[in-house]
Amino acid sequence: MYTVNYKEREVHEVDLAGSKKTTMRWLIGKSTGAKSYAMRYFEIQPGGIIPEHNHDEEHEIFVLQGEAKLIGSENHSTAKKDDVVFISSNEPHGYDNRAGNKPFSFICVIPLLDSD
Repeated sequence: MYTVNYKEREVHEVDLAGSKKTTMRWLIGKSTGAKSYAMRYFEIQPGGIIPEHNHDEEHEIFVLQGEAKLIGSENHSTAKKDDVVFISSNEPHGYDNRAGNKPFSFICVIPLLDSD
């Protein structure tokens, strides 16, 4: 067991092609002792975006702050503070905060894959 403040985790610019004004921190992962799941913290600044993409792993998301358009959502919904979002394996998804006026931040939990 351990406790750490999230601000102690290294900040990484999201390098997915087309991403803008977005950072991510690996809060928990293989390098910190996890065997099954990883937890990440994302922050998309106003004017920022993570464009549509997909992964083999599903995503469980809890929105901490702000509001953003969910890209790839059939009903073109938005996610806002206190919402929970589930994204199935290989489901196209993205997050658009280009019209926002405050950061959109969320916790994302994913299963660890062999390649992680």
